[in-house]
Amino acid sequence: MHFSTLLIEPPGIDSQLLQLMLGPEKFRVRTSECGLKAWNTILTDDVPDLVVMDADLPQQGELQITAVQLLEMMNNQAQWSNIPKIVLASNSNPSILKISSVASVNAIILKPYDPRRFIQEIYKSLKQHIESHIAEVNRQHIQLGTAFQELIQLSDQGNFTTLKSAFTQLSYTIEKHFDFEEHFMARHNYPDFIDHHDNHKQLLAIVESMKSEMAQSHKAITSERIVKLRTDLFEDVNDDKKYIKFLSSLRSSLVG
Repeated sequence: MHFSTLLIEPPGIDSQLLQLMLGPEKFRVRTSECGLKAWNTILTDDVPDLVVMDADLPQQGELQITAVQLLEMMNNQAQWSNIPKIVLASNSNPSILKISSVASVNAIILKPYDPRRFIQEIYKSLKQHIESHIAEVNRQHIQLGTAFQELIQLSDQGNFTTLKSAFTQLSYTIEKHFDFEEHFMARHNYPDFIDHHDNHKQLLAIVESMKSEMAQSHKAITSERIVKLRTDLFEDVNDDKKYIKFLSSLRSSLVG
């Protein structure tokens, strides 16, 4: 199962039907039966690919957490803000207008809903999610290429003080890029994940070694070594082409 879904839906026949529609092939479904449980889930790092939420959430004891409050909370969490969200709502729900104004809400489906339209919206939202991830991977590759070019220029100019600072910033960017990829790979059962992770570890070890050398005032990293690191890194980027192909196949599998 390649996709994870958080279903925020009161227990009952609707919840059972939704799980049956989502469960068989591609989806791992987690459920939160009320706003409070969903709130606690949003505080974790277990971020799904998609949120399906009932706008008519029940009160839990004396505490009422509404769908609007949950959406606002998700939008304030970096990892949750860009996750696509589909909201199921009764025509009489007074919050529909406010819910529709939330940027990350991909669709509002009025109850009773057509199961075919529901699945179509699920697939459409997930396709957009994958396309956004591919675009971000490519954007980060361009960012890394630009940063390396600036480092080479600083090294050629003998501007070693600025070079150290820029190299430290580059190391953070590389680490962040690797984390971004690996988080998505692990969640979606990428078959070459272990090899990719091992390549990342080797590159990070080289980066840390170079950063340690640069911390010593009498040592400077030559542009040749920076070029070599760039070459090694962009060999890993070539491996990313396999990953992009895998993501494209995932996107193509979303046909309903």
